[in-house]
Amino acid sequence: MMEKTLSKRLKAIADQVGQGERLADIGTDHAYIPIALVENGTIDYALASDIGEGPIAIATANIEAAGLADKIVVRQADGLQGIKESDAISTVIIAGMGGQLMIDILEAGMSHLDGTETLILQPNRDTFEVRQWLNQHEFGIIAEQILEDDGHVYEMMVAGRTKPEVPYTDADLHFGPMLRKERSPLFLEQLERQAEKTEAVLSGLSEANLVPLTKIREQEALLALIKEELQ
Repeated sequence: MMEKTLSKRLKAIADQVGQGERLADIGTDHAYIPIALVENGTIDYALASDIGEGPIAIATANIEAAGLADKIVVRQADGLQGIKESDAISTVIIAGMGGQLMIDILEAGMSHLDGTETLILQPNRDTFEVRQWLNQHEFGIIAEQILEDDGHVYEMMVAGRTKPEVPYTDADLHFGPMLRKERSPLFLEQLERQAEKTEAVLSGLSEANLVPLTKIREQEALLALIKEELQ
């Protein structure tokens, strides 16, 4: 059983994959998630895709060592380009990268999706931009999670092509509609940290000689939003 090798972060991602889904793991790296999901009987088909030759070689070796080459297909491809219609993918994981890169991958690869897929996204940063992109492309956020693993805090979101019943507010896009409802201790702790960071940015801007006013206004608006959320 390789499932033991899943870190807290990877396990949280894997736990979002439903029974019998056909999975595409984009930027698969070591292919740990597809291997664990096939081994525990959650899925019986996965595409493990990565742009790099190194990760592809490691993923292939791991899949062969686990004896799962008949159930996990490995393809070297840029983003979603490796997904074929015949794969009939129903869930796509994109995790462990910056939010902007994630958006670029989604933008470039939309023609490889049919719009019915569930997206499991775990951006390392720029979560606001990712939620904004989802909102603009009529993806509703179905589930969210915030967790700490090995000293890093990660936010994860599950989205589908379903418009939310109520339009997302600015605060929803900044902090996460589901996370705002749950208000976990870690969520509140992160907000406190974000408030401190924003205050530091503002004080830095106030000391600079030539400061774009829009930048100051932007940071002030964000700080007000954070403080409101903390109340």
